[in-house]
Amino acid sequence: MQQKKYYLETVNPTNINSKVLHNYLLQDFDRIELLPRFVLNRNLKKGVMKAVYLTDGQEKYGYAIYQQVAAFDGIFISYLAVRSKHRGSGLGSELMRQLKSLSANGILLEVEDPDKAKGEQDYTNRLRRIQFYERNGLHLNPNIKINSFFVPLRMMSNVDKIDDYDITFYRQLYNRIWRWPLGSVFVRKYT
Repeated sequence: MQQKKYYLETVNPTNINSKVLHNYLLQDFDRIELLPRFVLNRNLKKGVMKAVYLTDGQEKYGYAIYQQVAAFDGIFISYLAVRSKHRGSGLGSELMRQLKSLSANGILLEVEDPDKAKGEQDYTNRLRRIQFYERNGLHLNPNIKINSFFVPLRMMSNVDKIDDYDITFYRQLYNRIWRWPLGSVFVRKYT
């Protein structure tokens, strides 16, 4: 049996493609975690954010939405998911491997803080996500916990120097997406 060859396909930021991508996000993430569709669409069209699908040319197995970060010449992943019917098949690790090839200098992303989970199942899910990223070479930043738009998050990366960045750095990432200084208001450090 021939092994499938996976690659990243860049999402062309047309209105219909943004709508399809947003529908995937609605299936895979809680609504509170999502950027409004018009913000996502604007950022994709202006090139502030980029979106890719993990595909074999026939089917879309997963996707990631990210922005380039000049401060460390890497990428900040806002959303990453494998389509539900393909989860548990190693495609999440393949997607991470492919994303690493886009950014030789590093990846930064957020995960929900397991210490702030709402119940045992939520705690287990959050911990499972962190363990997935750790298996794929990322580590938790021990120095920063942020509350972003009322969601407690931890930062993970595969870049050692990223631990040196402070809350101002994270606020700038959000301000770039929103195009307003909302990060200064809605991104706070917590202990």
